Amino acid sequence: MKIVKRPLFARKNFLFAFYILFITPFAVANDINDLSFFNTEIPIVLSATRLAQPQTEAPATITIIDRQLIKLSGAKAIPELFRLVPGFHVAHFRGNEPVVAYQGLSSEFPQGVQVLIDGRSVYSPLFGGVDWSNIPIMMEDIERIEVIRGPNGSSFGSNAFQAVINITTSHAVQTNDFQVKSTLGERGYQRTLLTGSHSFGDIDVRLSASHIDDNGYANNDDDSRHDSLTGRLDYQITHLDSLQLNFGIINTLKETHTPGTLLDPFDPPRNTDDSQHSIHAKWEHSTPDDQLFITQASYTRHLHKDKFTTFFDAKNIGLGFLGSSVSRLDFTEYFDRYDMEFEHQFHFNDQVRVSWGLGSRIDRVYMPLLQNSTQKFDNSIQRIFSNVEWRPEHNLIINIGALWEHSQLSGDDLSPRLAVNYLLTPSQSIRFSASHAIRAPVLLENNLNADASIESISTPGLVLNQPLLRTKAGLDPETVDSLEAGYHGLFFNNALTVDLKLFRNEYDNLIDTKGLATDATLSLFGIPIATADLGTKVQTVDNLHYANINGYEIELNYRPDANNLVHLGYAYNHTNVGRITHNDIENIRSSVPKDVFNILASHTFDNNLWASIAFYYTSSMEYLDSGNPQGPLRRLDINTGKSFNLSQRQEIDLSFNLQLALDKNKDYLNEFELDNRAFVELTYRYD
Repeated sequence: MKIVKRPLFARKNFLFAFYILFITPFAVANDINDLSFFNTEIPIVLSATRLAQPQTEAPATITIIDRQLIKLSGAKAIPELFRLVPGFHVAHFRGNEPVVAYQGLSSEFPQGVQVLIDGRSVYSPLFGGVDWSNIPIMMEDIERIEVIRGPNGSSFGSNAFQAVINITTSHAVQTNDFQVKSTLGERGYQRTLLTGSHSFGDIDVRLSASHIDDNGYANNDDDSRHDSLTGRLDYQITHLDSLQLNFGIINTLKETHTPGTLLDPFDPPRNTDDSQHSIHAKWEHSTPDDQLFITQASYTRHLHKDKFTTFFDAKNIGLGFLGSSVSRLDFTEYFDRYDMEFEHQFHFNDQVRVSWGLGSRIDRVYMPLLQNSTQKFDNSIQRIFSNVEWRPEHNLIINIGALWEHSQLSGDDLSPRLAVNYLLTPSQSIRFSASHAIRAPVLLENNLNADASIESISTPGLVLNQPLLRTKAGLDPETVDSLEAGYHGLFFNNALTVDLKLFRNEYDNLIDTKGLATDATLSLFGIPIATADLGTKVQTVDNLHYANINGYEIELNYRPDANNLVHLGYAYNHTNVGRITHNDIENIRSSVPKDVFNILASHTFDNNLWASIAFYYTSSMEYLDSGNPQGPLRRLDINTGKSFNLSQRQEIDLSFNLQLALDKNKDYLNEFELDNRAFVELTYRYD
């Protein structure tokens, strides 16, 4: 593999970061009152321990993406927002399947990132990871996103393995308006959005509907169509009780086939059809003595339709003895998820706050082709969690948390964390944390049993069957032991925020596949008559290797006033891999980008005109098992917009977005090459 030199900002060691992290805070502490001081504008975060905490006191590294940053980014899809987060990298498998990963070690299903929407997990029990094409939320309905950059199993259990994305939607009538939005872009991109909200006394309702057509990349069959209907209801039952209801109905059609060829009988050009229905209810009850009780329940149903029959001449794939042949494949699959959770937060005394709770989830999966069974496979998970915040001194905060989880598949696991935050000043802190987290194998990984079959038409009854995918019995969960040292400071009356961290993540029992040569079986009317070595290896899923990732991350946010913003993020990763062959070592190591960088700057003028520019960089990498090395990705986004007041209650927003590919950037696969793309967007709003 060609070694690509890192840019100047990629340091070869940690001395610079060590100096910033541990020397600078103490050097400025004596004069800190001249530079920054505490006020109520220090952001409050909820995702680290489930308790509301100032970001300076949170035991985790957190990036906050608010409505202003979403607007100024010019992003046209939610996954694009995570280019703003240090260490995150975004791609699109086959052009229309978004991939959002953190610190590499990812295939087209980034299984180490947990995603929650208003407290409900949308992690898929089919392949793991998140199906970003079918999440039940509009970008316009997002109030803020908290991204925990690191494991957080003590709060959210298995699959909060590398990072957690916690998306909070806005209250149903936070805007209390009617909105129509139309977006047009190159390569056939069209989006129409209708959203409206209204208050009926104590009950507030919002409905949003959208339709998207996208022709995808040039010269590729990756067109997609997306329809969604979402809603939120907020009911203020009493001054101490509130009820939130969310629902989503999604349908997505996508073109797909093996890139680079139209002749693969097992993956021909076709359309896939995905639909998802979900409902989520959350009841919050508070008491006069500052206790909070949260009870939530949800149901999700996802159906993927992908069934096709291919007729072909078998000699085109080197099997001429079969003559004219047919392949019948049914990738149809679905899952049902039932999830319930109870949480209680209270003050034990003036120094101790506690959050504890319990939950239960049932996943039912149907994947007949990949599991070679029409049986529905179930997995039930029960969990108990608690986080304790103890403040023995006014400037010392100790967080202790743990989550115990019992899985029908993988048994019992415990995810603990111990963290210490020390306030150098009211607006500066250093933190140290140690944690252990797991990623539980999904149902498919535990029951993989897939074959490829070809039926001969020329010789009726003649069938060739080749084993492809298998699972080794008794998969263990993947594990990570994480050590982190960090600094968080606010300066210039909280206009400048600086967050730094050093980390070491030790991953073990990582699940991957290894190939073993296996003969195909030739049968006549179901009776085996011969075997043949076709040179195909059966891929067996197993706990195969470990990886250690060391590095540092930097995030700066500068907002001197309401009209100016600068956001910057950088991550450096150094990877060591073991317990596998040389080729696999290179595949694992190259899946972790060494450098990830982003910067966004914006200004709003006095005439309601705003402009922003953003640059994104990800160093050379290769997604796991893709066989498609990617050179550095460099992208420049230029965005501008203006608001026009039509009347006291009516407004029009017009915006323009230009995405410039600065190199021949590959997007996950070599056949998909990023190029320039422009969008124009018109929004009418009636308040």
